[in-house]
Amino acid sequence: MSAILIAILAVAAISLAVSPLFQLDQVPARATAAIDPHVENLLSAREATYAAIKDLETDHAMGKLSDADYQNLRAKYEGKALTILRQLDAAQVASRERLVQRVASPGGTCAQCGMPIAAGAKFCRVCGTSVAPVCASCGAPITADTKFCRQCGTPVAALQPA
Repeated sequence: MSAILIAILAVAAISLAVSPLFQLDQVPARATAAIDPHVENLLSAREATYAAIKDLETDHAMGKLSDADYQNLRAKYEGKALTILRQLDAAQVASRERLVQRVASPGGTCAQCGMPIAAGAKFCRVCGTSVAPVCASCGAPITADTKFCRQCGTPVAALQPA
């Protein structure tokens, strides 16, 4: 009985250790941050500002800060956080655009997130948006060799830009 339990635990441990090797390539949320040191610095500044706001709230709750001081400092840190978030958004958009330009994808780019699409893919690997062509008239999926929509009969050539 214990040998079976040990075997099950061993199989579970091995499958857990090996499973990342068999997963599809996924772009991690901070992939652009690892490429761009400016984004990494902004992320660090954002976390430091959030920590300062949390410390400020703790000090106010413990009575170490007056209400007026708390309001002034909170407004200052919130303004700083807002500035950092705006810079971070701009930097991440720029990093994503550079990444898309560097990786010439034969399948184009996703209309939703802008990431490269592999040739023949039906869905974006990053956001999951369907990238298969659809009829502009009824929304039914169409294939490359289709001349008319199978759902509504609209000519496909007339729907797609030349």
